[in-house]
Amino acid sequence: MSLLSEGEAGVHEPVIARPASTVIVLRSGPSGGIETFMVHRDPLSRFAADAFVFPGGTVDVGDWASGGVPPCTGLTIAEAHRRLGERGGDVPDDAGLSLALYVAAVRELYEEAGIMLARPLAGPFGAHLSAETCAQLATLRPALQHGERTLSNVAEHLILDLVPEELVYFSHWITPEASPRRYDTRFFVVEDRLGQTASHCGIETVDGQWFAPADALRRAEAGEITLVAVTVEHLRVLAQHTTVASALAFARQKPIRTVLARRDRQRWDLGSGLTW
Repeated sequence: MSLLSEGEAGVHEPVIARPASTVIVLRSGPSGGIETFMVHRDPLSRFAADAFVFPGGTVDVGDWASGGVPPCTGLTIAEAHRRLGERGGDVPDDAGLSLALYVAAVRELYEEAGIMLARPLAGPFGAHLSAETCAQLATLRPALQHGERTLSNVAEHLILDLVPEELVYFSHWITPEASPRRYDTRFFVVEDRLGQTASHCGIETVDGQWFAPADALRRAEAGEITLVAVTVEHLRVLAQHTTVASALAFARQKPIRTVLARRDRQRWDLGSGLTW
């Protein structure tokens, strides 16, 4: 016998959205304009199957860090929390989660796209990683993907300092309440790393490509690739910029508004009053 009343029948509590981070990597295109790296999710994935998406994923236990000390000397918990609230939008209840979201962005970018946001710990701020270090990062990446190493362990092994402070907070989106898998996602923007080569992970993703935003939108409209709605909306904004500097400058000053997306006939609606 059902314990639900007639008025309650068929009513389900929304799934709790899991904290997540997504990274939009930008570079100057070979023929001008900007490009962003996206990964092609496995067609059998339970979320965003067969779609091209920006690299990202949920916060792990290992992403919670002290901050202000190796391997994350450039960003403290307090500063990460301030950054997530200074331009509007909801902020995490726990300040520690703010830093964890930044660290998760660094980890996911490395896991899913092979790009490590780090500098030599003994070197000056802004120093690029050596070719030898980049080769070692490529070798260690599978161990991180399979849980055999942590991000902190990789950084310690290669004597690196993570630089999550270089991530520019861009937007905050929450998956529709009706979705069976929900994510409370912060989007960050960062410029591509000199000397590192972006590549898909080969586990949850089967391909990775650099796209000019307008070209990705055109190909999706033509049915050549699949994009989820939140990716489409971000690409539309990026397509308004012709240089990486312009896009990053916009990202640094734009207001943030938490977007609780709505699902209507499989289409996500932006809602009203969204400020980009």
